[in-house]
Amino acid sequence: MSTAKSQVEWAGRRVAPGLEVLARFGYASKGVLYGTVGFLALSLALGGGGSTTDTKGALLRLQDLPAGRILLWLLVVGLVGYTLWQVLRAVLDPEHQGTEPKGLIKRAGYLISGGLYLTLAVFSARLAAQGSAPYTQNSQAQTASKVLHLPGGQLLLGLTGVILLAVAADQLYSAYRARFMKRMAFTDVGAHYQDTLKRVGQVGIAARGLLLTIMGIFLLVAAWRDQASIVIGTSGALGWLRHQPAGQFLLGAVALGTLCYGVWCVIQALYRRIKVMN
Repeated sequence: MSTAKSQVEWAGRRVAPGLEVLARFGYASKGVLYGTVGFLALSLALGGGGSTTDTKGALLRLQDLPAGRILLWLLVVGLVGYTLWQVLRAVLDPEHQGTEPKGLIKRAGYLISGGLYLTLAVFSARLAAQGSAPYTQNSQAQTASKVLHLPGGQLLLGLTGVILLAVAADQLYSAYRARFMKRMAFTDVGAHYQDTLKRVGQVGIAARGLLLTIMGIFLLVAAWRDQASIVIGTSGALGWLRHQPAGQFLLGAVALGTLCYGVWCVIQALYRRIKVMN
């Protein structure tokens, strides 16, 4: 029995470095997507002809770059790597979230996140292989319509909105207290540089939290009114900001924050503590 256990542990240690590389490549790929979303929105706010879009829209724009197909295939690998990392976080719990309700909710969130990034990987693969893929600017509304047609659909949609707002609140609090720093290993980075990286993380995560807050509120309103068309995603949230008083400023600020979030994902690829095996 002990021999079998030691063989399993040895195999785990052997495979872990490869999984860690995939996870880091995944964070970098995620950074490319959110950086693109932020850059395009910031360009629009500054009058440079950008647009508000989501991560699938970012993949469509990246497709048009020189060597865009190669970039898309690289992103497929990275997004699959990030999916695997999220599943490992949920199932093996290497970060010791535990089995208390709070920990289980976080681990369930990792699984959901993994599913979402797997759909992005499939979308990117279709773009790279076929040159096109089905894309709807506000696919969230279509999904919400299907949910509303289920028994208790309004309640389900409302609970989704509450969960999204809870995630947003956690991100905003994490940004304020810089709780994310405990996951980082800046051992070979100077104190001044560490502070700069921390600020980038705070701005980026706060911007992401704000966008999730807007989306969560729209979800609750859609559930209350039983009207799926109200639901919006990242693109819709950025567009909503643009049409508010001082909208160009608001869009520019959140777009810059989203760009910082993309940069922060790349920083995580370089410096995040990633423990694949428990």
